[in-house]
Amino acid sequence: MQNRILFIYTNFSTFVRADYEILSEVHHITKYRYKPVKGLLKNAVEITRQFFFLLFNILRFDVVFIWFADYHSFLPVMFAKLTGKKSFVVIGGYDVANMPELKYGSLSSPFRKTMTLFTFKTATLCLAVVEDLEEKIKKICPKAKTMTLNTGYEFFDNPDFRFEQNRDKIILTVSITDNYQRFRIKGLDRFKELAVLLPDYMFYIIGVTENAKSLFEPVPENLTLFPPLSQNEIADYYSKASFFAQFSRSEGLPNALCEAMLYGCIPIGTRTGGIPTAIGDTGFVADNWDARVFAEFVINNHNKINRETCSSRIKEKFDLSFRKDGLIKLIN
Repeated sequence: MQNRILFIYTNFSTFVRADYEILSEVHHITKYRYKPVKGLLKNAVEITRQFFFLLFNILRFDVVFIWFADYHSFLPVMFAKLTGKKSFVVIGGYDVANMPELKYGSLSSPFRKTMTLFTFKTATLCLAVVEDLEEKIKKICPKAKTMTLNTGYEFFDNPDFRFEQNRDKIILTVSITDNYQRFRIKGLDRFKELAVLLPDYMFYIIGVTENAKSLFEPVPENLTLFPPLSQNEIADYYSKASFFAQFSRSEGLPNALCEAMLYGCIPIGTRTGGIPTAIGDTGFVADNWDARVFAEFVINNHNKINRETCSSRIKEKFDLSFRKDGLIKLIN
């Protein structure tokens, strides 16, 4: 059965595009973008535009599918409820975050929190991308109907690709960073702290824009800041780095960490969001931040962990076919 789906998003990122392509194979989809803007006035304009679109078009659709809970999910979920349509909301991490000191998270201001909680309570189903996020939704909003459906990766077997087990002393992280909020959320201050403790290792950060470089001053001699790179360029660094670090203070299922593990990087990270789910028992996860503990692990495990186990972890748990099957079953 082909359903008519209204697909609502803010940014057409990799995971959002993957869901769109999965659902498009079976159903008829109409995309609607809520432009991400700052400030109540600008959001009021976007909400008004969305209101009239839904008023005149909601009856054309059987299902409303929304990526993230925030300003943009309130009206679609409400209209779906009023007209008897199903509504599915993907919970990716930002929507359960509450860090007012950094003005981060859908729960960090009263107005946005009201819209987000309404979304949780009213949606037919909240689809968390990782188990930790489902647990958070249940604590925040016990009335919400939830399940976990991991995002995934499509794998292509390449017989010519081989892991280089013995690699140089390189520790990598990837984060598009252009402001202080992002710098702190992704734990890049922690990454710098570890670099100071391990002068014999090279530390690379990919994704730092020009206006964010000053956040790292003074820059340690062994820390190199790279601008945003293409996916092929990043993959080249994945295949060379010994470790990949994810020291986030808030996180969903970290895409770059999973990709790095596919290329054989040994993962190290904080117990935040989906980081421990991705890493499993292949690397190291710490409950609390302590740069000395991470430094000790790096020194003791450089080139000693089988890199194939890191890759296999992602392939076995996050194959895109699992999400594809799950989404199609839910919509049907």
